[in-house]
Amino acid sequence: MSRTTNASDGRKGADRLWSIAWQVCRRELRGGLSGFWIFLACLALGVGAIAAVGNVSESVLSALERDGRKLLGGDVELRLTHTDATPQQLEWLSDNTERVGQLATMRTTAYGPDQRRLVELKAVDDAYPLFGEMELADDIPFAGSLDQKDGVWGAVTEAGLLERLKIKVGDTVKLGDIDVQIRGVITTEPDKAVGFFNFGPRLMVSKDALMQTGLVQPGSLIRYYYALDLNDSETPTAFRERLDEQFEDAGWRVRDTANANPGLRRFIQRLTLFLTLVGLSALLVGGIGVANAVRSHIESKTSVIATLKSVGASHGLVLRIYFLQILVLAVIGIAIGLLIGAVTPAIVAPLLAGRLPIDVTLGPALPSLLIATSFGILTTLVFALPSLLRAREIPAARLFRASAGLLGGSPVRKRDLPYIGAPLVLLLILTVMTATDKTIALGFIGGSAAAIVIFTYAGRAIVSLSKRFTTGRNAFSRLALTNLHRPGASTVPVALSLGLGLTLLVTISGIEGNLDNEINENLPESAPAFFFLDIQPDQIEAFRTQLLAKDNVSDVEQTPMLRGRVTAVDGVKSEDVGPGDDRWFLRGDRGLTFAAVPPPETKLVRGDWWPSDYNDASKPLVSISADIGNAFDLQPGDTLTINILGRDITAEIANWREIEWQSLRMNFAMVFSPGLIDKAPYSLIATAHMPRDMEEPVDRMIGIDFPNVSAIRVREALEAANAILAGIGTALNATSMIAIVAGVLVLAGAVAAGRRKRIYDAVVLKTLGATRANILYAYALEYGILGLATGVLAALVGSIAAWSVLVLVMGASWTLLPATILGPIAIGLFATLSAGFVGTWQALRSPAAPLLRNE
Repeated sequence: MSRTTNASDGRKGADRLWSIAWQVCRRELRGGLSGFWIFLACLALGVGAIAAVGNVSESVLSALERDGRKLLGGDVELRLTHTDATPQQLEWLSDNTERVGQLATMRTTAYGPDQRRLVELKAVDDAYPLFGEMELADDIPFAGSLDQKDGVWGAVTEAGLLERLKIKVGDTVKLGDIDVQIRGVITTEPDKAVGFFNFGPRLMVSKDALMQTGLVQPGSLIRYYYALDLNDSETPTAFRERLDEQFEDAGWRVRDTANANPGLRRFIQRLTLFLTLVGLSALLVGGIGVANAVRSHIESKTSVIATLKSVGASHGLVLRIYFLQILVLAVIGIAIGLLIGAVTPAIVAPLLAGRLPIDVTLGPALPSLLIATSFGILTTLVFALPSLLRAREIPAARLFRASAGLLGGSPVRKRDLPYIGAPLVLLLILTVMTATDKTIALGFIGGSAAAIVIFTYAGRAIVSLSKRFTTGRNAFSRLALTNLHRPGASTVPVALSLGLGLTLLVTISGIEGNLDNEINENLPESAPAFFFLDIQPDQIEAFRTQLLAKDNVSDVEQTPMLRGRVTAVDGVKSEDVGPGDDRWFLRGDRGLTFAAVPPPETKLVRGDWWPSDYNDASKPLVSISADIGNAFDLQPGDTLTINILGRDITAEIANWREIEWQSLRMNFAMVFSPGLIDKAPYSLIATAHMPRDMEEPVDRMIGIDFPNVSAIRVREALEAANAILAGIGTALNATSMIAIVAGVLVLAGAVAAGRRKRIYDAVVLKTLGATRANILYAYALEYGILGLATGVLAALVGSIAAWSVLVLVMGASWTLLPATILGPIAIGLFATLSAGFVGTWQALRSPAAPLLRNE
């Protein structure tokens, strides 16, 4: 009974404390938010960045799910490479579905009167599209636009082809062996997949027209698609089970509406992850501003806390009062951030318009807002609780003494560590659990922890060194150095916050700059000028002869190529292999070749090459790239099963090869032994080096003499890749600037916190005869040292981080780029000097008499 009574009394006592704390909290907040603008801005920026990224991502992914049928072209899509479905397969599909739509895609070249252009050719049947609407410009109806009229087949295309070929609607273009008439410009293509490396604009013809072009040759790289409208009573899962039972070895890739565009989904998820982590970095930097603001606020309330303790307020009551204040302010800051996150999609919407194959309704998404709110609350607790807990333990007698840096030397007691550790652990768990790639999230946490340690000790090093060099003759230089280590100085938090933001900028700029440099400078030097596709075996001799007859054309190399899909890895079905970044090897079709001898410059790292006369069709061998071997833990003697032209072929792994993918040579993840693969229909691909002024004559010659061969200019492909990289880099840099802004806000808060002392110092110095120039020099030197030291260290740490990502993670090369180093150093100097100038100017404008009378 007594225990129950005691527990009840305890709860009532705690309730009374919270009630009193809330009353005092409300009274203090009536004075306004003065001194908390930095707190609110830092929190709002970080939460806003995370909420904005999440809202945009969630809107796009939701649209993918909503429009899955339209985007896929049906409830289920089947895809075959090189070969069309058999009549028996088509009959079964027709009998077991409501409707079947057939189309084929390939890359080829369209020829205008004077120009030519590589195009993404799409041949469709009369049922196209099964779902969605195909729309043409100027309200031209799509129905009938592809029909043959007066012996000429029709075609529709994207505006880019008209611009490149300098033609208009009604003109004709040459496609293989026939001419097609352009009858409309595509504005909406419902099932257009997002290809981040599309080599040309869309050109759409009928499937019957494709068969007359002469482009369909044995081994040509053509993909055949079958869009299926299922019976209302059947689910995609049930249909796929029946399909597998009926055609177990058909070799087609099957997708349904649950994964209509996996490439776009993966891209959005990965980009969201990186942008969210950058937003978290901004929130981390803002957290330092939160910590500074809370500490400054508590120190400004020493007299209030002293009075409360003198009249009997307990430690718990003091903690509750200021905990509630910080919580209320955090809610305001988070609400502002959520508002920013909710409004941002409306700003981003025009940028996405027309760039995605789906209608995206951008707006706030509840899960994203809840995640951003959780990050904001936990960050506030992690950075605010240390100051709150230290203030609770300071005795009243000490609170009545006005001492600078009151909370700086008061350690957190061991018994309070769980209160700080709990939200920190929850923050780390939330970071990992909300990330689509846990490994990257863990790497981010480790890198952030290392950066915090580095810049904390760097700030302390600046403080320590400034103490050692305060013995010079110049009084104003001594003043600048003294300000760096005086009690209450913000040297460490400013170095930490600004350093983290600058490090992030250096890292992103270094990665983007090196990749851009690799694409624009290093690759073009070694890359071939052309890749030629779909060369028939009986054309290769004439092709080589005519190509080498051109001036300055050299290094013509060719190799056979087929497409196959990996269906099993050492006996394990590909769909049962665990997730990972290397699953690209298992997705869709892979290019493969065969060779009796190792390709030029082959470097074997494990196993041996087969004899040059090896020709055993009953035991095919395969050479794989070392990165694939490592990723799937495959050893020589293990097996891979590949479906080629509907037939599963199991090959024994003979060796690993080291492949330099960035060389742009004809590299294949799989090279087979002759004897079996070479019996299948195949085409050849070739590369050639030549000066830039020879590209146009060679392209023209290929179009006239070999119309079925597609010529891909490597230069154009690199430019397209660079444009994509630039867009991603812009998004990452824009988000990283939020971290820089948060660092500047922390710096501004530090200047504001020391404003009264600087005014006092300036007044005393002016009274003693110092000029404005002397005082400006002292403060410029102080902030210049802080900004320069922080910028240099950020450049070093960011460069190491960029090197780690490029070399260790991406396997690319790294070069020290001066622009990525000098830029952040300049930003650091500018930020600190600007903040110092603003604070100093206010001090210089203050009259001396009022302050001296008060003192």
